[in-house]
Amino acid sequence: MPNFDDGSTPRDKAVELIATEIAKADFDRIPTSRQKLGQLVSSKLTIPPAEAYKIVDEYCDDKAPGVPHYLQDEFNTPWLKILAVFNSIAGIGFLYWAAHSIKIGKPSWPYFLVAAAFVGLAGYSFFKVVQKETAASQT
Repeated sequence: MPNFDDGSTPRDKAVELIATEIAKADFDRIPTSRQKLGQLVSSKLTIPPAEAYKIVDEYCDDKAPGVPHYLQDEFNTPWLKILAVFNSIAGIGFLYWAAHSIKIGKPSWPYFLVAAAFVGLAGYSFFKVVQKETAASQT
């Protein structure tokens, strides 16, 4: 663990923290990203996020170019949320058409079937988002 009690500057503390976290992630074989390191530096050292990301980028460009900007999980989570919302809207739309087809006397089961599929996909997407965010908060 780094010793932050000496008279070093916040930038030196951040660089030491970044080096320690990269070494720990490499030793434990846990993937890390510049995004995750920037959030860690910002939260532990109370540095503004923009400055923390700048320090992380400079360090990684110079000494650890293999550290990616984002991990796949960090990038895919917003898309799952958007997909879940669109599937919910499509499911509600098909439920409306099913109700309308009952009103006019046409078969409604195809619309209910498609609505159930869209609502099921939306529920699965929401479940995966919650699962990923829970797993990320535990690490």
